Amino acid sequence: MRVLLLSPPYVKEYMRNARCDFVSLSATQWYPVLLGYCGAWLEKQGHTVRLIDAPAQGLDHEETRRLAVEFSPDLIVVYTGRKSEANDLAFGDELVEKLGCDAVIVGPYAGIDPEATLAGARRIEKLVSGEFDHPVAELAEGRKPADIRNLITREDGKIRRNPERPCLNRRDLDAIPFVSDFFRRHVDIFRYKAISELHPYMDILTGRGCAWGRCTYCLWVHTYVRGATYNTRSVGNVIDELRFIQQEMRRIRSVMFQDDTFTEDRAKEICEAMLDASVKLPWSCYSRADMSLEVLSLMKRAGCRNLHVGYESADPTVLKRIRKGLTVDRMTRFTEDAKRAGLRIHGDFALGFPGETMESARKTIDWAYRLNPDTAQFQLMIPFAGTPYHEELRSRGWLNQEGEPDLPGFDNASIRQAAKQAYRRFYLSPRYAWKCILHPHDHFLGRLKTISRALPAMFWKKWS
Repeated sequence: MRVLLLSPPYVKEYMRNARCDFVSLSATQWYPVLLGYCGAWLEKQGHTVRLIDAPAQGLDHEETRRLAVEFSPDLIVVYTGRKSEANDLAFGDELVEKLGCDAVIVGPYAGIDPEATLAGARRIEKLVSGEFDHPVAELAEGRKPADIRNLITREDGKIRRNPERPCLNRRDLDAIPFVSDFFRRHVDIFRYKAISELHPYMDILTGRGCAWGRCTYCLWVHTYVRGATYNTRSVGNVIDELRFIQQEMRRIRSVMFQDDTFTEDRAKEICEAMLDASVKLPWSCYSRADMSLEVLSLMKRAGCRNLHVGYESADPTVLKRIRKGLTVDRMTRFTEDAKRAGLRIHGDFALGFPGETMESARKTIDWAYRLNPDTAQFQLMIPFAGTPYHEELRSRGWLNQEGEPDLPGFDNASIRQAAKQAYRRFYLSPRYAWKCILHPHDHFLGRLKTISRALPAMFWKKWS
């Protein structure tokens, strides 16, 4: 078959490929890594694949429509977003009508409420919940929909949910060709950028799922690979891909391991193998704030440059309520150890959790300032339907009309104001000014566009 993998057009610089979707102040664009693995698997099965990542490629609806018609697919794989879902379904429906082809909806957002998502489509009648590489390939090979696990269909107005399939194991994951090679041939790598990564960079997964998997607010652990599950590729397979990137993609300056959480055991085995294989690519990863100084130092020796760390809150009661599984003291000690090891940190903090007040938000802001990661973001929490976090807010009447947190004693306007205060405290400080002096390109000259957007957001502009 001819299969079109589609991240539909929406608004300028919209980004739906991460664990939440938004127009980033820093113009961040992660790679469509889940679509990429699906495409690599489809090509291995002999199908002709075209990837259109419209937001990253700067394509509007008309340009995307033209490219889709030129490709003339037999099957369209529509990767949806939370904010863009109505747009994505309408655009997919239009292409199905115009081309007379089949289509299926995929992605973590599609797994939030599959029945409601299918109900919002006029012509698309198929959706995959969870991992979609194999279900899409089975659709492409002509297998009967009733025989495809993880597939949900609408037939005569009725929703049919097929049995779930086991998550892909190590053998399955190793069998998928390198996503880096797929992206090398299908996208402009210079279109993808992240404020914490050297440009151009590459996204890969060394494993799927989160070994912790208990946080109440996380979309992927409640819709994509559920619960405390971390299925990994073999170390040799990962090293082979890093060698491929190093030898065949010489313009790539760093690699981001997009595993939900790069655990201490996983980091140790990968780093030792990288050192043995003389892989010299700089890399970054997501990390829980509980890794030892010994492993952090090993990561530095193996080329790690940056950790993306979810701190969330400085309020112990909030941390327990969201099942973070870490204390403020432990995360503080981890930060000191990471700095001692010579690693950079991008700190993720969040506002709008149940039980939070303006006073506890100020504690979080003060803590973030004291921790002093290289960069930080202060997320307006997104209550994804289907997560325990959303259910608690919904059941207690703590959601506003836009579906955003609106808490007793900490209403939505106050949450937004606290986020603005957090950004001003962190970035408009003598500490950050000193970083700009020491590393002018990293913290100032290379971020002029980001700064021009961030300043209005810090003071007068509302952002979503």
